[in-house]
Amino acid sequence: MRDVARAAGVSVNTVSRALAGKPDVSPSTRAKVLAVAKQLGYRPNKLARGLRSNRTATIGVIVTDIANPYFGALVKGVKEAAHRHGYSIVLQDTDEDYAKEEEAIQVILAEQVDGLLITPVQTGIDTILSLKEAEVPFVLLGRRFEDLETNYVVTDDERGGYLATEHLIELGHTAIALINGPPHISSAKERRRGYQGALLKRGIEPDDRLIRSGAITAADGYREATALLRSTRRFTALFCYSDLVAFGAMAAIREAGLHIPKDVAVVGYDDVELASYLDVPLTSVRIPKKELGATAVEMLLGLLAGGHQQAGPQGIELPVQLFVRESTQG
Repeated sequence: MRDVARAAGVSVNTVSRALAGKPDVSPSTRAKVLAVAKQLGYRPNKLARGLRSNRTATIGVIVTDIANPYFGALVKGVKEAAHRHGYSIVLQDTDEDYAKEEEAIQVILAEQVDGLLITPVQTGIDTILSLKEAEVPFVLLGRRFEDLETNYVVTDDERGGYLATEHLIELGHTAIALINGPPHISSAKERRRGYQGALLKRGIEPDDRLIRSGAITAADGYREATALLRSTRRFTALFCYSDLVAFGAMAAIREAGLHIPKDVAVVGYDDVELASYLDVPLTSVRIPKKELGATAVEMLLGLLAGGHQQAGPQGIELPVQLFVRESTQG
């Protein structure tokens, strides 16, 4: 800052106020300071600023699989919303591993972030309880705990599971298989409830032989679809926990010499960008990923500003939509 002041011919205080956008600096002086700062490659020291203001203008973000295109789009929504409010993000990935979640939280907090957005692994709650006890402002992103009061932003996953299954039933399918996520994950529980609810509403008894759980990756989808195809219980339609799982399942179906959707109709979840560019474009339940991320940022900034304290933890559930493509109506 002293270097900028010297080159611009102004005081350090003027540089500080110009860079902070204070109104008592003339437009010409601010433009000169900004031009010199850019020329010299000036970067604000957020740690030093944080020591003075008790804020670092950074938000920690912890997700479970950044390689999943769903989380890539979600983080992009978080980053864009944070940037609009003058915040940067610090990102950690847990690989759906609880020990890595514990480590990620420690790493993030060591960065002195102002608050935290986290998609929890959900095989334990001690990490979340520790955040509550430490009074760290945080918002759960995409998943929630039924028996733990926290701030969260999620989507209506039960409705999503219902829409996917209802669509397949309306096409005439009655033997509808489900490759679901791990049962401890809230979104997997809710999608299964929606799936079963749609079947029961149409008088179709859910068949446990057609339900496989624990799938997260494309490899998981391939493995579970292969197991279903080798079983004695036949099915004509398949609903998958995510698009990534569906990609693997579709590979297994093709490898078995079957046609999509003539032999097996397939529905995914998340509606990632790649879903519409496959050889057989995938019908999918669309999560508003950028809106989900942006809404979580807004909630967290509200917490940082002192909001929601009297009302208690807040929960927001965003709507989902079904987008029909050739994997069910080819």
